[in-house]
Amino acid sequence: MSDYLESAESEYQSTETVVTATVEGQIIMPFYVICDVSASMDRDMDELNRSLRALQDDIMANPVVDDLTMLSVITFHSTAQTVVPLAAPSEVNLPRLTVGGATNYGAAFREFARAFDADRARLKSEGKKVYRACVFFLSDGEPTDRDYLSTFRSVIAYDPVTMSGNKAFPYIVTFGFRQATEKVMSQLAYPDFGNSKGRWFLSRNNNIGELLKSMTATIGNTIVSSGMSGSQGTQQIIPPTPPASSGMQFGEAGDFV
Repeated sequence: MSDYLESAESEYQSTETVVTATVEGQIIMPFYVICDVSASMDRDMDELNRSLRALQDDIMANPVVDDLTMLSVITFHSTAQTVVPLAAPSEVNLPRLTVGGATNYGAAFREFARAFDADRARLKSEGKKVYRACVFFLSDGEPTDRDYLSTFRSVIAYDPVTMSGNKAFPYIVTFGFRQATEKVMSQLAYPDFGNSKGRWFLSRNNNIGELLKSMTATIGNTIVSSGMSGSQGTQQIIPPTPPASSGMQFGEAGDFV
């Protein structure tokens, strides 16, 4: 997979790792955390806010990772918004997240697509090289918009056979809990082709505080490990695995039957 997004015309290739290019420019690995803040998350907001702060602290603890990665937070309910614009983890100012209305997945996908297009253009104008984005999608329930899959395919998906669609497609890791289903979480893990497929996670743990800590710890480990790969002359997304004690189900994109 060609994971440097030098232009909108970048082609899909079947290489799993990308060696650092010798051209001038700092390499940036962008990570986006998309959080469901619909009404059903009301009792979980304190834990979600604490977990995001812990995630930021974990990333900032490693100066190499803080230098190579950038972090953004997008929230969604009936609508979606970027509450933390893409920036180095040490420069992120986390607001206190609050709940909204319904669970509109499509709004989240459209907001990510808008934000990433703008972020990539900005970073490239600054002379930086942009790695393929990695998205962590957290939700506690089923989408309320029936056309969420068509929205997903129109703004996210890419067809490697016809080379049509979004060539700057992100690597997506989904985390579902409470009423979220394996089917939906698996559908949204991406890409579902190539050597490095997206992954999905699902938990029925009723201790939401413990669950969110496990989820954000998994996200943190992925960001730190992926960022550290840059210090060794290569950049790659290190596929996440859940903590042994978390009890989370997980799998690769496309493996749901």
